[in-house]
Amino acid sequence: MHVRIIGFGTNWWSMQSRDLDDPDCFRRGATWFNSTGFMCGRRLRLCWIYPGQVRFNSTSSFDPDFRSRTIGKTFWCSGPNRYRGKVHLLVARPAKSMCPDAFLVTLNSAEHGPIRFEKQGWKSDGVEAISVSLRGQRYEAMLLIAVGGWVQSEWGRWQVSADGRRLELADSEKGVLQ
Repeated sequence: MHVRIIGFGTNWWSMQSRDLDDPDCFRRGATWFNSTGFMCGRRLRLCWIYPGQVRFNSTSSFDPDFRSRTIGKTFWCSGPNRYRGKVHLLVARPAKSMCPDAFLVTLNSAEHGPIRFEKQGWKSDGVEAISVSLRGQRYEAMLLIAVGGWVQSEWGRWQVSADGRRLELADSEKGVLQ
């Protein structure tokens, strides 16, 4: 599966190589993970209603110091797979000049409007929830959206733009197109 990354979640962590004699064990060979969550002061709250994560191995050419360089790039991914009650998406390696099959996007309540996750029809069949954190009215949702897939919020229907670079409001109940 080829996935273009459009957005990341708030929660980042890593696992380093077991070879602590290697001076680069915290950089080379490290695996990085991303998921949703909320910063409450200095504390990170997960508040998962759909637990899951995205994993970047060393072969993915992911650089944690320059995360923004990964935005807009397409990668070969395996999954999403369910393991121990969580959804896992492995980002294996870059897929240069490949058309994406799906898009990894992150939505939140401030930028995309309220979504009622308990209600059927909040997403199309081509959308898979990787990770969703919910705290009161606030949410952060990391979703894998297939080509033509959509997510419904109270502001309207969100889809990936025609150029595949961003999430946009396709139709709006308020009559405003973003």
